[in-house]
Amino acid sequence: MGGSAISSDDMKRHYDARSYSSAVNASQIFTSKKMLDDFNPATMKLPREACDSALSPRSRAIIFAEDVTGSMGSFLLSLIQNEFPRLINETYKCTSYNPHIMFMGVGDVAAGDRAPLQVTQFETDLRMLDQLEKIYLEKGGGGNRYESYILPWYFASKYTKIDCFEKRGEKGFLFTFGDEEPTPRLKKNELDTVFGGRDDFEGKSLTGADCLEMASKMYYCYHIILHGNGYGRLNLDQWSVLMDGHACDLRDHTCLPELVTTILRMYEGYSKSDCINQIGNSHTRKVVQEALVAHEETVEISSPEEPAESTKIEVF
Repeated sequence: MGGSAISSDDMKRHYDARSYSSAVNASQIFTSKKMLDDFNPATMKLPREACDSALSPRSRAIIFAEDVTGSMGSFLLSLIQNEFPRLINETYKCTSYNPHIMFMGVGDVAAGDRAPLQVTQFETDLRMLDQLEKIYLEKGGGGNRYESYILPWYFASKYTKIDCFEKRGEKGFLFTFGDEEPTPRLKKNELDTVFGGRDDFEGKSLTGADCLEMASKMYYCYHIILHGNGYGRLNLDQWSVLMDGHACDLRDHTCLPELVTTILRMYEGYSKSDCINQIGNSHTRKVVQEALVAHEETVEISSPEEPAESTKIEVF
C-alpha cells in the first residue's frame, strides 16, 4: 500500500479540519465502537505489504504499535493531538528512504479483550491518519500486569511483506509503546482467538523471546515504556532482560517523537551522541539520553546496494 508522501501542509489541514486542539477526550477522535473487520487479523486480507513504487522507490516499513488498554487512556489524546503529528513529520525529515507507516492497537488477549490486536495498512499519505482514527479504543486489559505486546512481533514476522527487506536486505522498524510488563507467552488458544483459527501454529505456546526472535529477522524491534499508572520504571529491568538496549524507559511521553527519530537517525549512520546533541530543548535532550542509556553508541549500516549480513547491534 501507500502513495505519495505526506507533507506538513497536509498534516495541518487534516488536524485543523478535525479541531484536534479543542477535543475534550479521545473518544471524540477515535469514534469506532468495535474493531473494524479491515483491522481484524482474523478477517483482514493478508499479508500487509510495504512495496516499492514509482512514487516510493525505496520503501521502508515502520510500525508503531500502541497500547490502547485502560491504563493508557491518559496518553492517547496527547499522542493523537501532539506527538504523532510531530513523529510523522520528523520521520519523513530524518530518513533518506520512503517511510511506509503502519499503526497497531494492542489490547490484552489473555484478559479476554474483544480487540487484542488491530492492524492498519502500511501508508505514506493521509490515509495513515484516517486509519489511525478508526482504531477501536477498547480500554480493556486486566489485572495480569501485562498486555499483548508480543502480538505485533508475531504478526509482523508472519503476515507482512516488506520490499525493503526482501529486495535490499534492509530491516524495517517496529516500535511498541506501553506501560506494563513484557507478555510472558502466547498460548495456542489465544492465537486462535486473534487469527480466527487461520494460523497454522501447532505448538502449545510461544514465549516473548520466541516472538521477538521471529520479528527481529525482518525488523529492528524497540519497546518504549510509557508511564501510565506510575509504575513504568518498575518494568524496565524485565524489558531490558528481554530486549537489551532496545528497551527505552521514556519518563516524559511528549518526547516520544525525538526518541524515535533519534533511533531512526542512528540507522542512517549518525552516532547516538550526535543525534542527541542536535535536540534543541534541554529537557527533551536529557529525557532521550536517559531513555537510550543502555543503547550502543553507534550502529553500523551497509549501503542499500549491499545488504548487511549483520550489524554492530545485532542484539537479538
